[in-house]
Amino acid sequence: MIRKPDTDDRNYRFITLENKLDVLLIEDKKSEKASAALDVHVGHLNDPVGIDGLAHFCEHLLFMGTEKYPTENDYNDYLSKHSGYSNAYTSAEHTNYYFSVGSDFLEGALDRFAQFFISPLFSEGSTERELNAVDSEHKKNLQSDGWRMHQLDKDLSNPSHPYTKFGTGNIETLKENPAKLGIDVRSELLKFHDMYYSSNIMKLVILGKEPLDTLEEWAVSKFTNVANKNIPIPSSLFTGHPLSENELGKFIFVKPVKDLRRLDLTWKFPDTGADEYKLTKPSRYLSHLIGHESEGSILSYLKKNGWAVSLSGGDARGGINFGFFKVSINLTEEGEAHYEDIIVSVFRYIKMMSNVGVQEWVFKECQSLAELDFRFAEKVEPASTCSRLAAQLHHYRGENVLSGVYLIEKFDPQQIRLVDIHIAMIQINGRLFSDFLKHLSVTNFRVMFSSQEFEKLGIATEGEWLKARFYGTEYKVADFSDSLKKRLNSLTLANDFHLPLKNDFIPERFDVRKLDTQSPFVDATMVEDSPLMRVWYRKDDTFYTPKVYIYLKLSSPLVYATPANSVKSNLYIELVKDSLNEFSYMAEVAGLYYSLSDDTNGFQLVVGGYNDKISVLLQKFVEKMKTLVIDENRFKYIKEQLIRNYKNINMEAPNSLALYYGSALLQEKMWTYDDKRAEIDAISNEDVQSFFPTIIKQLFAEGLVYGNVEAEDAVKLMKIVENTFNSTSLPISARGQFVRTHLIPQGQTYAVNLEVPNPDNLNSAIEYYIQIGDSTDISLRCLTTLFKQIASEPCFDQLRTKEQLGYLVHSGTRINTRVIGYRVIIQSERNPTYLESRIEDFLKNMKQTIINLTELEFDKHKQSVIIRLLEKDKNLWDASQRLWSHISSKYCFFNQHLVDSEYIKTITKEAVLEFYEKFIDPKESNGRRMIVNMRRNGTEIERVSKNGRIEIDSVEQIFEAKSGLLLGKGPKMVDIKKDLVSKL
Repeated sequence: MIRKPDTDDRNYRFITLENKLDVLLIEDKKSEKASAALDVHVGHLNDPVGIDGLAHFCEHLLFMGTEKYPTENDYNDYLSKHSGYSNAYTSAEHTNYYFSVGSDFLEGALDRFAQFFISPLFSEGSTERELNAVDSEHKKNLQSDGWRMHQLDKDLSNPSHPYTKFGTGNIETLKENPAKLGIDVRSELLKFHDMYYSSNIMKLVILGKEPLDTLEEWAVSKFTNVANKNIPIPSSLFTGHPLSENELGKFIFVKPVKDLRRLDLTWKFPDTGADEYKLTKPSRYLSHLIGHESEGSILSYLKKNGWAVSLSGGDARGGINFGFFKVSINLTEEGEAHYEDIIVSVFRYIKMMSNVGVQEWVFKECQSLAELDFRFAEKVEPASTCSRLAAQLHHYRGENVLSGVYLIEKFDPQQIRLVDIHIAMIQINGRLFSDFLKHLSVTNFRVMFSSQEFEKLGIATEGEWLKARFYGTEYKVADFSDSLKKRLNSLTLANDFHLPLKNDFIPERFDVRKLDTQSPFVDATMVEDSPLMRVWYRKDDTFYTPKVYIYLKLSSPLVYATPANSVKSNLYIELVKDSLNEFSYMAEVAGLYYSLSDDTNGFQLVVGGYNDKISVLLQKFVEKMKTLVIDENRFKYIKEQLIRNYKNINMEAPNSLALYYGSALLQEKMWTYDDKRAEIDAISNEDVQSFFPTIIKQLFAEGLVYGNVEAEDAVKLMKIVENTFNSTSLPISARGQFVRTHLIPQGQTYAVNLEVPNPDNLNSAIEYYIQIGDSTDISLRCLTTLFKQIASEPCFDQLRTKEQLGYLVHSGTRINTRVIGYRVIIQSERNPTYLESRIEDFLKNMKQTIINLTELEFDKHKQSVIIRLLEKDKNLWDASQRLWSHISSKYCFFNQHLVDSEYIKTITKEAVLEFYEKFIDPKESNGRRMIVNMRRNGTEIERVSKNGRIEIDSVEQIFEAKSGLLLGKGPKMVDIKKDLVSKL
């Protein structure tokens, strides 16, 4: 019997086919979506020598047609017409393929999916085009510090270990270099697939609404023909570790793209996924303590010294037979100069752990938290479930297939203990042990230090800066200094470090009152409406988990009134969270969640998790918001971090910047990060200390309480906020202020032409936006949604698959306040002017695409939209987000999905064609368009000569242009009578 979470109503069956393919079948009668995933236990560690990226390339090409379904886009076309999508990823040891589809169409999708592993075509035409897609994917990551540092870590590992391989691949490794060596990459691709795509190292998961017997029949009939080559797991044949003695005891100094200050300590570690650790999970104990943030922790100490902003720690599985343990610390400017002190501090904490020994109460706390995570694990989107479980099946089978990754079944201190920080062997109670913590020794690690300030600090001054091969990352490698080694070899205990206190936030009550209802509510009920506060409430009648989510919007026009006010609000939020960190971390560990943010209308606080102790967290949080006393030093470090965040925006990807500047034009009020940078230097801690009381003094609060809580208790929770703040009422005229949307005049195109600020980014980007109209108009809203559905697959197939304009190609809706539009986004090495022409050519061809739709095909598109609209919330969080989106937007149109799904049924093809001709057709002279062109450094935009086109060539001109635009309407205000809740 497979162990399930308490709230899991699915049925499971584990089978093994004749070809040794393990299959997990999941019957979910309530799911509107079906899914499957197949994980092959081979990844880029097994790329052939000289052809880095081949496993990833194979993943790309597998979707490009099969003998049974030879049309290149047949699979994606089928999924798109039935509310579905597909995706895949390649990692060091795994290649994972998955899809989602409407629940009535699983069998057809499964049949197509199975053929990828039986008879893929790998056609020559597709091979050439997908080479460009892989190269484009790599180039989009070239300026990503995460990708750069990860590959550099690999590059500087043991050269005899396959961990050093470049897993993504690019034109150089998959075309140019092989060609020089006379290697036919397509032939190598076929060999790779033939050698490693064997059913005995594959795991399959299928989720559908059909009975388990039907799902089993499909699995057997469709996947038994996947060839079984009886091969061992390929990566299991590798020996050794990526970190040998030659790589340990080293500093890797790195110059990042963004203004980052970070220390990454990496220890050589065993494979924590090995069978001997599955029941005990000893690394969980280490991660729990080293990554802790309460009083007595490493982070607490570093923050008190003004050296760090945040810390994370834990094991990082590398592959079969090897792993890593990592501690990552984001530093303050002062912390950079104390980087060796910080390293010593980490080891002093480890020495404290060694000195106090393995504590069974800490283990039991970890065990209890793991059990809670499993007992009340909630459903997620089916494709995510299948993808995760397919990979998990390689490690856990039988009754533990779901629980194995969560539960800690056995206490084994011998596997946890650190005997001596120098890996000495010691006898205790007659037993010899030297296990997990021994690996966290002073001779068994290396450090990556990322900063843009090495020259200023006088650090890493010797030797020349080198450039990494694939990403161009600048770096130096140096041995640990003699002074650091001396300090590490003479560590002393410090009173600053001690184990955390027992966690009082761990819940003890899990009772849930179920409602006698056959049809769950779709809305929330207003249970309080006063000049100070409006409270919405809904008792969970679907998931029956002992959790609750509390949303609170604190409206004040002062928060975003000026750029300076916006900066003060940003600082205030970070200071509140920072001051509560040691307290709130305990709550987070125990399954509680919180966030505090700001927007154009005020502050938003969200608190959620197990309902047993949630009032304690809420009370503490709002008290701190009211009574915060700003520490001058913490203000200094947080301000410094915020300045870096503002600065780093310019290093974002071009497609992100295109959306950002598009919002700057469309949004009524938007302070840019440059506006904020101009203000922040002059803002003092006294300015913030005097600012936030003026917000709290007069505001209007609107909240939602949803979950395992009664109506009267929901009101009590919100009264905590009202009584703590003791605010006066905000005038009615100020409560509903919303940033509205600028309306583009008919027949005009606003073309924003800006240069990508990062001179090293090879990509340009475009957002091509067509403004449609009022989003509360059901006809416009539904027609836009249906057109998006019809155009989605043809857009991707034409612009991404066939024309290979770039790896990132997206089409969909853009919804601003009361305005809906349609857009296409591309990031590419091509000039934005060319991208614009290709988008317009695609849009011109969409007319014929619509005309050519058969009645059956058109109905499939409508059904696909309806399935998406009617898709039920997967868990309490999703449901709370949906309810809050309606409340916070002021529309409160809780049953919009039901209304829209009925309207979609009435739409004819002629109506869509008329909609296209009026709004979408590039030939339509009355169209309303915005085109944001982010061109890469050193290139120019070729002007497009069209009537009604207005060129905008600077950020200043964006604000000049929008000053002359009319504004759309604000959201419709709530007009709902307070309902009685006695029926609940």
